[in-house]
Amino acid sequence: MPPKGVLTRMEKCCIWLLMVCGLLPFRLDVSANRFVESTVHYWTNVGGTVLYAFVGPLLYWVSINTLIHPSTQMNHYLMVVQFLFMYIVVITSRIKAVANGEKLRNLLNALLALREQALQGSSGVEFAPTLSRKLCIKLLVFDLGMMILSATFFRSFIDLQHSVFYSLLGCCNLLQVSSMNASINFLLFVLYNAVNIYMIINARCNDLVYGSKSPKEIVRLYLMHTETSLIVQKIIEVLTMPILLLSTWYFFIIVFSVFYTYTSLVQDLQFSSLDALRNIINPIAFFISEIAQVYFLASSSSMFTSCARQIISNLSLYTGRISDGPEEQAIELLTIEHLNRDFTIQIKGLFTIDNTMMFSIVASTTSYMIILVQYYLQE
Repeated sequence: MPPKGVLTRMEKCCIWLLMVCGLLPFRLDVSANRFVESTVHYWTNVGGTVLYAFVGPLLYWVSINTLIHPSTQMNHYLMVVQFLFMYIVVITSRIKAVANGEKLRNLLNALLALREQALQGSSGVEFAPTLSRKLCIKLLVFDLGMMILSATFFRSFIDLQHSVFYSLLGCCNLLQVSSMNASINFLLFVLYNAVNIYMIINARCNDLVYGSKSPKEIVRLYLMHTETSLIVQKIIEVLTMPILLLSTWYFFIIVFSVFYTYTSLVQDLQFSSLDALRNIINPIAFFISEIAQVYFLASSSSMFTSCARQIISNLSLYTGRISDGPEEQAIELLTIEHLNRDFTIQIKGLFTIDNTMMFSIVASTTSYMIILVQYYLQE
């Protein structure tokens, strides 16, 4: 039986994909369960970034330049904006990863150490596999599956004389989109690990609350809780710019996908095309993939905040007690300190990533769709 705290197969698969995408300029040492420096991964990351900087625009232009359906000027403008978003996000995320490689590696190792520490002395306690399974489903269904489905039907929009060639180009183009989501997958890996640590800490605090050694043990667990929060916050600081750009991208691409589906369907109905339903599979699959990214990002952030705040229910049991000793006084101080700590995930102070983010995107999408449809009807 492997020691407690070792990454599961699904988590290792996620890390492997992050290394393949070029986001992580280091590698995972499976035997030590730690991330170690790797010259090969570092220079592969640098080389891949430089290669994409030159090949990316050409690949995108060739695959999109021959697009013939739907033929609207607004769609072509939005495609240019789409590529600019993709290009900036991919380049920025990889530059940030290379520039902060050592910092990210140390933070991840500290998180893995806390993961092992949280499981020490807890017989029968393991990390909940639900979150790892959830991340794996996201990678297989929404990152890979929907992109393959979208790329398969990309040929519906171009000259069928070169359908196989352009299907391959469409697949390569959509791989660029998948590589953008590497930053989100990395953040999900971090948040899900932090949530698991919080769940174990909260459960142990609840069990210890009436024990004779509970004050000392709860103080120790709370310090572990605080260290987990600090590690996550430092990782988010590194990822702030990519996440900010991705959040803007998700809003844009959701609006674009809905508008693209609308214009495609309208033109097919106008010309009585028999491929009307087939032609909307590409944008719908793309839309589902991107809306899933927003859902996982918002739900994981909300889960992190909720689990981080849950420990206060255990600490509050000591509030109001007569402080007979320094241990009880320490717990009261921890309660006050916890109430003054912000566990929400904020991006540059502009917005908070939580479930309200999804509602905001839906509301804004509706408003912008009305504007775009009015513009389309006037063309």
